[in-house]
Amino acid sequence: MRNTTRMAGIGLLVYVIGTTAGFLGVGAPGGTYHPQDVAKYVSPDHFWTSFGFAYVGALSLLGLMLFGYAARTLWPRIGDPIWALTTAATAVGITGGFVAAGVVVSAAEGGLPVQSGVPHPVVYMFGEIGNLLALCAPDFFMGVVAILLAVRGGLPKWLRVWSVIAGVCGILMPFYFTIPPYLLWALAFGTWLVVRGGRDRAAADRELHESLV
Repeated sequence: MRNTTRMAGIGLLVYVIGTTAGFLGVGAPGGTYHPQDVAKYVSPDHFWTSFGFAYVGALSLLGLMLFGYAARTLWPRIGDPIWALTTAATAVGITGGFVAAGVVVSAAEGGLPVQSGVPHPVVYMFGEIGNLLALCAPDFFMGVVAILLAVRGGLPKWLRVWSVIAGVCGILMPFYFTIPPYLLWALAFGTWLVVRGGRDRAAADRELHESLV
């Protein structure tokens, strides 16, 4: 159980840190349209950077699978729904990461005809779609997970309240202003699980040592 607790925390931390860094590194434009951002996004000089960060983000999303797998043991009553939601979040997030990176790959491999032939507003549109799939869609699913944990997870009161807030923020992630509370929750919750798992292990080791003395 204690190893499972730490596993869940590590998976959640890998997800939130790795995907945030990875898909920001892809550089897909979003929010207010700026032509210079789009030009940088599809520049051949940005090809390897964007594609490399896409892999970082995609691999980090697998942390959600680790979290979901552990959830089936930690929270048996809601473990299966959490496992299903984290599986969906992983799949759609990885798809979105490669949609965003695929725009850059297309521009780099297609050469000048693609780079100069595709209007920047169209490139922006596909970049924004990639962002929504890579970041907002997984957070939507994890927002539902956070609310499930708040209602049926037996969490401490402070974490239950924060999980409800973070859950709503995750579901509303396409509005973007909800990002900070959600990210802070994922970092705090993941850290709490790792620390709790470590404390449980230390207590179990002490009990084992005392029983042998």
